[in-house]
Amino acid sequence: MATYRMSAYGICVSVWPGLFDRDPERMPLARLIAVVGAQFGRYSQRVLAEHDATATSVGLLGALAEEDGLSHREMARRLWLTPATLTPVVDALEAAGHVRRGRDPSDRRVVRLHLTEPGRSWLADTYAEVAQAFRARIPAAPPEHEQIIRNHLVAVLAAINDPEGPPWPGRN
Repeated sequence: MATYRMSAYGICVSVWPGLFDRDPERMPLARLIAVVGAQFGRYSQRVLAEHDATATSVGLLGALAEEDGLSHREMARRLWLTPATLTPVVDALEAAGHVRRGRDPSDRRVVRLHLTEPGRSWLADTYAEVAQAFRARIPAAPPEHEQIIRNHLVAVLAAINDPEGPPWPGRN
């Protein structure tokens, strides 16, 4: 039942009951996804910081391990970042000797990123330790639920990135 009390959140309280409930069992699913995402992000930052890493640096090195020589712009797109946001991360990884920049011989305006052997070794060691920490703390989804959860999260991501996109069930 919607409540109609005046608060700093005004319309949210009346339109979306339970939005600010702190009990994960009662909050709306969209709020729970946001809370879990924020908490997971903070946990990830702590674990990665223990290994002098960030999600962006590990993601960048991992992408280069899969496909070396990506352009700076392609890398930013893969990591869901802007090229400007990625620049200081590349600077730090280059200073640490984990990546090197090189001009594309066919188009000198394009900067390509390359994983170095020390970068590959650091990624392997760091990934193994971080993955172990995650497996020890984060429960895996039951296999029979994984595709359902994945489908929903992909739909949420699509809706966020294309607010004018297809009408999802229940969307006004």
